[in-house]
Amino acid sequence: MTEVNANQQPMLAPQLIVQAFDLVIDELHRHLVAAGYDDLRPTHVLNVFRFMDCDGTRPTVLARRAKMTPQAMSELIGYLEERGYVRRVPDPDDRRARVVVYADRGSRAAEVGEAFFADLESRWGAVTGPDRVKSITTALTDIVAADSDRSSPST
Repeated sequence: MTEVNANQQPMLAPQLIVQAFDLVIDELHRHLVAAGYDDLRPTHVLNVFRFMDCDGTRPTVLARRAKMTPQAMSELIGYLEERGYVRRVPDPDDRRARVVVYADRGSRAAEVGEAFFADLESRWGAVTGPDRVKSITTALTDIVAADSDRSSPST
């Protein structure tokens, strides 16, 4: 059921998704601060940590995965590197290139972020029932996959 304001139509699913996203971002930020990571922003968790491989990831790959420009990703990586969350090290496959790896502080912060999302999903399940969360997850997965298929270049 969607929320209805006296002067508005019921909210459409995309509008509710945006509202839910705003709630997630606000709560993630509060969670990071409470865990002692007051210099981290949700964008660092969502656009960098989420896309990093355990053995390191090239900045250009991170940018592509996050659908960001390489310049914007470079700024995020620089911020995280200055604060001891990540390091840039030579790529073991191509010593001319560099990969981004977690520093100890970054590994702990990424774990805090992952735990936040697992806890949030569990809390949503307590509100709606786990089956409904699973249905929402399935539906959103289908929507994202369909959009990815639509926006992928044809071969």
